[in-house]
Amino acid sequence: MLIGESNKADTRRSLVLAGGGMRVAYQAGVLMALEEAGMTFHHADGTSGGIFNSAMLASGLDSRTIAQRWRKLKIKYFLSTRRVGEYLKLWKMEGMGDADNIRKKVFPHLGIKMESVHKLKMPVTFNVCNFTEKSVQAIPAPVVTEDHLIAGVSLPIFMPAIKINGDWYIDAVWIKDANLMEAVKRGAEEIWLVWAIGNYPSYLGGALHQYVHSIEMSANGALWEEFEQIKLLNHLISQGEAVYGQKKPIKLFVIKPPFPLPLDSDLFFNRVSTRELINMGYEHAKTYLHNCPGDGEVMDNQVTKTPDTGDVLSFRGTFVNLIEWGGKSTKLRYYVYFRFAEHTEQEYHLDLFSSVFIANLKTESPVFFHIIRKRNTNGNIILEAEADLIITGTAYRLRVEWVLKGAISYMMGLEFKKSSFLIYPKSGVNPKPVCECVLYQSFLDRVKALLSTHLRRRDGTKGGLLKKYAMMSKFMDYEV
Repeated sequence: MLIGESNKADTRRSLVLAGGGMRVAYQAGVLMALEEAGMTFHHADGTSGGIFNSAMLASGLDSRTIAQRWRKLKIKYFLSTRRVGEYLKLWKMEGMGDADNIRKKVFPHLGIKMESVHKLKMPVTFNVCNFTEKSVQAIPAPVVTEDHLIAGVSLPIFMPAIKINGDWYIDAVWIKDANLMEAVKRGAEEIWLVWAIGNYPSYLGGALHQYVHSIEMSANGALWEEFEQIKLLNHLISQGEAVYGQKKPIKLFVIKPPFPLPLDSDLFFNRVSTRELINMGYEHAKTYLHNCPGDGEVMDNQVTKTPDTGDVLSFRGTFVNLIEWGGKSTKLRYYVYFRFAEHTEQEYHLDLFSSVFIANLKTESPVFFHIIRKRNTNGNIILEAEADLIITGTAYRLRVEWVLKGAISYMMGLEFKKSSFLIYPKSGVNPKPVCECVLYQSFLDRVKALLSTHLRRRDGTKGGLLKKYAMMSKFMDYEV
């Protein structure tokens, strides 16, 4: 388990789950990678959207269960409208929606159970803005109420504040989106921050983007202030003073996406799914743990920075077939999500995120350390990917290959019909494949993939059909 008792000799770690709306499904992939790495945290803390995942941990769920519940969550559960008559008084509304569906549908589906949270022995804290006092309160699991959790994810304008014991409470994001100092006060020697909110360099037009920018400004600005506090404490510790019982400098580790995550609106319009966000988080966390800086991150305003992405084309595929696994016939599904970015006319970047579901194991395994290759053979484009995956505790290597014709063929729904698929054990000399087959994508899945193909231009606007075709042509011509 991620949250557990630590021996006195163990490094005391705090897991800080920052906000990010529904995009915090990304954090479920991170939690899987951390749990597979055998990491244990003596304290966990959630703010804003991070409250969903910290409450799931506090309810006793393991990381794979958390990921599975996010995959199966219906995004429409987050929509809960008010009475029609209230929209006729738009400027007097307490919020564009209410929390009914989060309370009655989202929390139960995610497995958040208050009785389990209250029985938790390990410290988990939830940050809520006490609007009456204009302060952030870190409320421990044994005394937190469901109303506190609901208030903690109630974003101003979209949801109303909640009155608790005479005070008004709401999402803490406008004061801080991650409470590092709560971790310090609880004796953390290492703070592991999972950041999903973004830190985009360009100021984009439109009310939605500028609302997100305002959250980025407040969230990142508060984070820099906490960095300064921790650096001051580390200076005092280096001078021999014990601060909050600390005798060693506090280290910071940050797991974040190297590019801005899609917005919540992209989830609503199926341009990205919770599955794909989980696979991103898993891949990024695995990469971070592999290259983890021993002394932690430099605490400055670059630590959450993401670059200007340029034009980004994203599309998906679902490939299926019956296979033999463990001597039994079962269905295998391979989910793949491509992200192709044009930074300049000469600079491109291709990312691939994927997962494998084997029906008789009843488990879905994200894939990591993707290596992508492309070559031209007899007028066809050969796209090949190799990666690692872990299935029921065993490490495997995956290889998948697609034969493609071109952009016109894709726009007609004729590409990604099938893929050559191979899984073999990672250990041993000349290991024999445990699965070698051809996977197929149905016509219906190809149509769905085409309809969900999304282009986000560098100015934040959507690209039309011609621009999508132009970007797909560049993807086909792009040499990895």
